[in-house]
Amino acid sequence: MMTPSSIAGSFGGAINMTASSIAPTWTTQPPAGRSTTVTLQQLSGFSMRNLSINGTSGDSLLNVYFNLVVDGCVVYESEVARDTLNPVWVPFQSEDNSSGDGLAGVETLLSGTRFDIVVVSVHDRKAVKRPRRKSRATSDRLSFGDDRPITNSQSFDDVKSSFDDVDDIRTNDGMTDSDTSTQTSSGNGNGRKASEEDILNLSFGVRELEPLPVPLTDLTNLPLNTCLFEFSSHTYVHREVLELLCEKGVIAVKHSRRKGSAIPLKDYSLHGGVDALEQTLTTKQKITELTITNAELKERIRNRLLHSQQRITREQQYTTLEERVRVARARVAEKRHILARLKAVMEDERRTFETDIHIAKALVSTMQMTMRYKEERQSILERRCEVLRAAHKIRSRQAMLVKQLGTVYPIEYVGAGEYSIRGIRIANSDLTGGGRADEEMISTALGYIAHLVFMLSKYLQVNLRYRVVPYSSRSFLKDEINDPQGEYPLYKKGVEKDRHEKAIRFLRKDVEQLLFARSLDPTLEAPILARLKELTDAESAWLAIDRNTSSMNGCDTGAIVPS
Repeated sequence: MMTPSSIAGSFGGAINMTASSIAPTWTTQPPAGRSTTVTLQQLSGFSMRNLSINGTSGDSLLNVYFNLVVDGCVVYESEVARDTLNPVWVPFQSEDNSSGDGLAGVETLLSGTRFDIVVVSVHDRKAVKRPRRKSRATSDRLSFGDDRPITNSQSFDDVKSSFDDVDDIRTNDGMTDSDTSTQTSSGNGNGRKASEEDILNLSFGVRELEPLPVPLTDLTNLPLNTCLFEFSSHTYVHREVLELLCEKGVIAVKHSRRKGSAIPLKDYSLHGGVDALEQTLTTKQKITELTITNAELKERIRNRLLHSQQRITREQQYTTLEERVRVARARVAEKRHILARLKAVMEDERRTFETDIHIAKALVSTMQMTMRYKEERQSILERRCEVLRAAHKIRSRQAMLVKQLGTVYPIEYVGAGEYSIRGIRIANSDLTGGGRADEEMISTALGYIAHLVFMLSKYLQVNLRYRVVPYSSRSFLKDEINDPQGEYPLYKKGVEKDRHEKAIRFLRKDVEQLLFARSLDPTLEAPILARLKELTDAESAWLAIDRNTSSMNGCDTGAIVPS
C-alpha cells in the first residue's frame, strides 16, 4: 500500500504523464545567485508536490491540469496529468507554441510580474468517491472549505502545520496505483462524460519567487500543495516556503537569502480586532463624508469655472474687436496719406502744364545732348586707343632695349652651377666668399652685373630699393634710407667683409625687384646671373610673340585694333 507521503517523499515517485513518456529533467544544481531578475517569459516548467484538496481521500489519485492566467486572461492551458498527486508539466508544449520556447509568444501579457495558477481537476461524473478518512493530517490540510478553491494566501498561512502532519498521512492514508489507473482507463474507454472543477487558485508574483538552494532530490518532505517553477533551467519556490524549510531544518540556514526571515506566528486579540473594526468603520464614514464634501467642492469649482470661462470668452471677443478697430484705423490713415500724395502729384502736373514750356524745344534739346554724348564717347575711345598704342610701343621698346642689353652683356650657362657674363665665369660660391677665383675678375664681373641692373632699372622704369652706382670694377650700392652716407662696395680689396656681403645681398634684392616688375617669380633660389638671364630671355620671348601676333593680324608692330 502506497501513501501520498511516500509519493511526495522523493521526486522519483510515480508520475503519470500522457503527453510525454520521457521523464522531465529538472536542474539538480542550485543557481549561484539571482544576478538578474527572472521574467514570466522565461517560465518553462511547473509542477506540484503533495497535491491535497478538501473533499478527497488521502489515497485517491487525481487527474489535473492547470491554467496560467495573466490579467484575467488565460495565456496557457496545460495537458492533463493523470493518476498522480505530484503533477509535472515540463516543458510547456501547446498548439500555438510547439517549438518548446515556453511562453515567449504572448509578449504583451507576459510583461507583468503577477500571474495566477488555476489547478483544475478532471474526474468522472459517474465515479463513486471514496469516503474521506478523517484524520488529524487531513483535517489540517491547506483548505478553509470544500465549496471554494484554495488560494495561495490560505496555503502559505497553514503550510507550517501541514508540514508537521505530513508524516501522519503515511500511516493513515493508502492507495494503489494500478487500481486507480485501471479504473481511469476503463472509464475513458466506456465513453463517460468527464467533469472539471477548479480545485486551486494560486496567485504569485515574480519577485516573490526564490531559487531552490539545494537539489530537489535531497528534499524528502515538502509541504502540501508546494508549487515548483522552472526559470532558465533553475527551480524556484515561493519565498515563504523556502523560509519554512529553513526554519524546520530541511535546508541549512546558510542557504537562506534572509536569515531569520521565516514567518513568525502571531497571536491575535479579539479586543484589538474590535477596536480595529471600529476604526475601520469610523474611517469609512469619514471617507464617505469627505467624498460628499469633495463632490460639493467639485460642483462649486465647476460652476466657477463655467462663469470664468464665459467671462474670459467675453474678454477675448472684446480684445478681438479692439484689434479689428486698430487695424481699420491704420488702413484709413494709410489711405489718407496715399490720397494726399496723389493730390500733390496732380497739383504739380497741373502747374507744369500751365507754364510756358514747349515740349518740342525740350525734345530738340534732348536730341542735341544725346549727339554730344556720343561724340564725346567716341573721342574718349579714340584717346584710349592712342594711350594703349603708346603703352604697347613703350612695352615693345623696353623689350627691345632689354634684348640689346642682353647682347651687350651676354649671360651664358657654363655648367656645374656656373654662369659667365661677357666671358667671365663666376659661381655662386665666389659671391659668398668661398670661391677661389681671382678677386679682380670677380670685381669686374660684379661691375658688369651692377651696370646691367642699373640700365634695366632705367629701361623698365623701376625705382630700386638700393641705389646702384656703376663704376666698373669699383661699383658700389647705397642704402639711402637706413644709411644715406654709407657705401657698400662690390669689390673685396681694401674693404670690410661685412659691407661687401651686404652689397651682394642688396644687389640680389634689386634683381628680385626687377623680376617682380615683370611678373616673374622672385622667390626661386637661383644665382644672380641665372635670374638676370631669366629676365632677358622672358623679354626676348615676349617680343617674339608680339611680332608673330602682329604679322598674323597684318598690322605694323605696335598697332592696336580698338574693339
